[in-house]
Amino acid sequence: MKRLLIITLLATAIVQLQARPGKKITIDGNLPAGNIVVEKISGDTVYVQPDMSGHKGEWFYWAMRVRGAQGRTLVFMFPRTCVGARGPVVSLDKGKTFFFGRGRTGKTFTWTFGPKDKDVFLYECHPYLPGHWKQFLRSIGKGQFETDVLCLSRSGYKVPFATFGRLDGKEKHRVVISARHHCSETMAGYVMEGIIQGICSDDKTGKWLRENVEFTVVPFVDYDGAVNGDQGKNRDPHDHNRDYGQFIYPETRALADKYLEKDPEVIIDLHCPWISSGVNEFLYNPLSNPEITPDIAAEEFFTKCIEKNAEGLPYDPANNVPFGTSWNTNANYADGLSCLNWARLNVPGARVCRCFEIPFANAGGTEVNPESCRVFGKSLASALVDLFNYL
Repeated sequence: MKRLLIITLLATAIVQLQARPGKKITIDGNLPAGNIVVEKISGDTVYVQPDMSGHKGEWFYWAMRVRGAQGRTLVFMFPRTCVGARGPVVSLDKGKTFFFGRGRTGKTFTWTFGPKDKDVFLYECHPYLPGHWKQFLRSIGKGQFETDVLCLSRSGYKVPFATFGRLDGKEKHRVVISARHHCSETMAGYVMEGIIQGICSDDKTGKWLRENVEFTVVPFVDYDGAVNGDQGKNRDPHDHNRDYGQFIYPETRALADKYLEKDPEVIIDLHCPWISSGVNEFLYNPLSNPEITPDIAAEEFFTKCIEKNAEGLPYDPANNVPFGTSWNTNANYADGLSCLNWARLNVPGARVCRCFEIPFANAGGTEVNPESCRVFGKSLASALVDLFNYL
């Protein structure tokens, strides 16, 4: 999806700074899912902000590339809170590996570039791109899944989905799992991988799920946004997770059709919350409106199953946000129905419709990273076995 020309030029413009004679620093958004506006540089301080093109209000996702800064210490200043609880996510090998940079005040971070750090990627959070999904599927191995195209995105990309578990049409239960309704909420992708690892494992959980359950998985509901490095949240005129009923995005219409086709008992939609502070540094569920909840007893039992099985990231139901409190009110859905609220009202067989908010960096003191997310996702697979034995 093309950004407005002026903003695009700002977001991708090369800002050069004289580091020392013969050396220049370059800061831009020319990296996978890049997103940055460089406003000015004063000495060793770089003033930046996220690109909000095509979105309403303010959000916090950013990703930038810094070249030629070896041997320098730079301070990056944002106009508002855009730095997570464990600092920036850093790659020194052009995206092959990442680690938290630590140290932050919410609006700023400082980074010292080593003598060999010629090309450094800095992200607000661990990225998760279509290439990660393809690499993950290769690691699972053939015969464990089937892939297909959900639809074409507005930009003409083939939006993928995959099916795992019981693949011969003789399943006893069906589950649909989605992620990236808000494309910058990347940690959801790693939890999704963990669930799939649980389905495909050789332990009793995996064997039971493959014998009894068909899983339909949609890793990128806002595919264009994930590729382009958009915010996704509060997209104008409304984002993908307020589009159910209006269906201006091809992906949401196709996913709704998939819900109706599969008529799943369980629907899981994976998200990430605000960048940091308070409940946003705990893994939690925003609970549904009791008036449209198909099976309150099953929802409450699933909460107990998650608590019992949770590994990798801590889960305490006390952190869940009941409907009618905090942001979880009818006013939050004024722009339109979310996928889960639409499913609660329209999918006949749905018993449990659950949203997960996976923090970007810190979950009750535990580091949130790709591996801890995968471990938690795998524990969700175990929780689903307990749930289906109850249902």
